[in-house]
Amino acid sequence: MGKRKRSDKDNNDTVEKLYKKVKKLVKSRRRISSSTSDDEPPLSPAQSSHLDIVSDLEPRDEIPSVEMQTETDGVVDESEDLDPDILQLLGSDPTQNKSFGDHLHKDIATRWKHILTNGLSKEEKLDILKQYLPAENCTNMKAPLLNPEIKSALSDNNIKRDSYSEQKQNQMSSCISAIGKALNLVLSQKDNVPQEIIKILSDAGRLLCDTHHRESLSRRFAIVNSLSKQKREIIKNTKIDDYLFGANLSEYLKSSKAISMSASELRFSSNTAKSNQPQRGQPSTSTSRYPGSLNAWGALRAPAAEPRVYPSQNWRQPPPPSAPRDQRRVPTTRKTRPRNNYPQSRRS
Repeated sequence: MGKRKRSDKDNNDTVEKLYKKVKKLVKSRRRISSSTSDDEPPLSPAQSSHLDIVSDLEPRDEIPSVEMQTETDGVVDESEDLDPDILQLLGSDPTQNKSFGDHLHKDIATRWKHILTNGLSKEEKLDILKQYLPAENCTNMKAPLLNPEIKSALSDNNIKRDSYSEQKQNQMSSCISAIGKALNLVLSQKDNVPQEIIKILSDAGRLLCDTHHRESLSRRFAIVNSLSKQKREIIKNTKIDDYLFGANLSEYLKSSKAISMSASELRFSSNTAKSNQPQRGQPSTSTSRYPGSLNAWGALRAPAAEPRVYPSQNWRQPPPPSAPRDQRRVPTTRKTRPRNNYPQSRRS
């Protein structure tokens, strides 16, 4: 069996016992040294060596505290805060969900609150839109136009709804253009470029570009649902460019129409080939070795309107139709012979 580990209490008790023994030895040495005189015989070598060892020890008023390092088996202090680098390795805390960010300047907050609740005036909005036009080397900032082929197939309500979404996208394009202009000003300063400002403006621009793209997808979804199922399958795979369903939509529709026509012709030719084959119970039109022979399946069937005639049966003509009631013969009264009242003579 292994040795039992000593605890801190056992170690302190041992130190106290040793200290008491040393203290007793020091007291006894002092007493012996004071009681000895010149008349007393000298000490033996063993006693003198023992007293020399004890004299080196000095009395202490306090017992030394022995700090013993306790063994901790995976026990962590929960109240201790971890290092920020360790927290970053552990990941973000899912319970700390921030709903709001940093505070804005009070003058910015008051103006933006008013716009968020009441909106901009029409004149002010037009002035801002004119200042921030889409970039020449990024024409996709503009809202994609509705294809004329699709527009001719939509109702008036759907066209108005799409026009309203197009105006929203054009306003987003002005926002993207304004952020891009601010980035150009920052990047033009070659020295001491604040990287934090560049990151913030870039994030805002990317989020607006994604919102612009999602608005285009929303417009397409609303239009596709109002079309027929056949056209829906054709145009749903087109890509967005300057037009909502692609600039080459007309060519795409023509090619799909040609493919559908060729497919229908192939189906028609296969059906006609099957119909030309002789069915069961019908004579074949091909020439036979025996011209007088009939089909192996028996005699031809007579038309459904004519009655069938079989040679083994005697055909009975149907009775003539009855005459009308007013033309029927009236039965005549029979004339009875007068009765003879004379007695008849008996035959002899």
